[in-house]
Amino acid sequence: MHDSRFAGWLLDSVRSGLVAIDASGAIAALNAAGHRVLGCAGEASAALIGRDCRDVLAAQPAVAQRLLEALDGIERPSRAELVLAAGADRPGPTIGYTVSPVRTPEGGIAGAVLQFRDLTPYERNAEQGRLRERLAALGEMAAGLAHEIRNPLAGMEILTGLLRRRLAGHDEELALVNELTAELRRVAQTVTDSLEFVRPVALRRESVDPVEVLEESLARARSRVPFDVDVRRDYAETVPALRADGERIEGVLTNLIVNAFEAMHGAGSEPARVSLGVRVDACEGIEIGPELVFTVADTGPGIPEDLRERVFYPFFTTKQRGSGIGLAQAQKIVDGHGGRLELECDPGHGATFRVRLPLAGPEAA
Repeated sequence: MHDSRFAGWLLDSVRSGLVAIDASGAIAALNAAGHRVLGCAGEASAALIGRDCRDVLAAQPAVAQRLLEALDGIERPSRAELVLAAGADRPGPTIGYTVSPVRTPEGGIAGAVLQFRDLTPYERNAEQGRLRERLAALGEMAAGLAHEIRNPLAGMEILTGLLRRRLAGHDEELALVNELTAELRRVAQTVTDSLEFVRPVALRRESVDPVEVLEESLARARSRVPFDVDVRRDYAETVPALRADGERIEGVLTNLIVNAFEAMHGAGSEPARVSLGVRVDACEGIEIGPELVFTVADTGPGIPEDLRERVFYPFFTTKQRGSGIGLAQAQKIVDGHGGRLELECDPGHGATFRVRLPLAGPEAA
């Protein structure tokens, strides 16, 4: 005997999203993937059948509009793209979709159906491919430049050592030589950081405890920036192990926490506070599984809107001292794990960085 529930099981087993309406604009079908990605009302999909699509798809009015437009019976292009409305703490994904009228055997319009796939993983893979190509080209150039710069730097360090011995007892002159030596070492470190950035990321994945990694990052950051900061923790009660290069992820989080400390140091009357978080995000994407999300937020002055994209560029920095490699390298490491590094900022009220790493799937294996 045919099981009447089979149609529902079938729709929910399809990895692409599907939503359909009848001729009156009421929801006629909605599978699990469509329900999740489109941010439909909290009820189960079955409870939404028969309700007006504009109410059910209130979070994504553009999707409801395209379904209603398809009731005119005109055939649309076989494939189009749409950027979904953003969620509370993340940008909206881009979907590739097909929308078409549902016809009766007599040719009448019974409704419309929209099928879609989340294009985020494909865009991410394409961007990572372009990044690898750029880094390969930069690597060849940087290796040559490093050789040309390091040789004279080594010679200058030897000369400053000789000067230091000859100026023994001349405190003012020695202070200048020591300052010169410090600057030479800073240039040498910039060269080393640049080479590290353009090298491909070689990850050593293992099972790590996310809370332990974040706590160790905090300890390392405190040792680097001895600054009295109120640290608040918002950790999920149950946090699964993460398969990742623990040392590199620790380096990313340490860099973010150090940046937060430095942003607040002497920034004003706002209480200096860093909020650290670890949670699991079920993720709204179809092709993306659950993600582990690290959060580092501060109460500093924030980042001006015109600088938010540039902070991830290599060699860009607003600090008096610094190579400008830190955030670019952090983004590269997170990308290498198949994740994302996101920035949310309200000028004058601090900045929030989120490190999103996949918990499952081939990239996390």
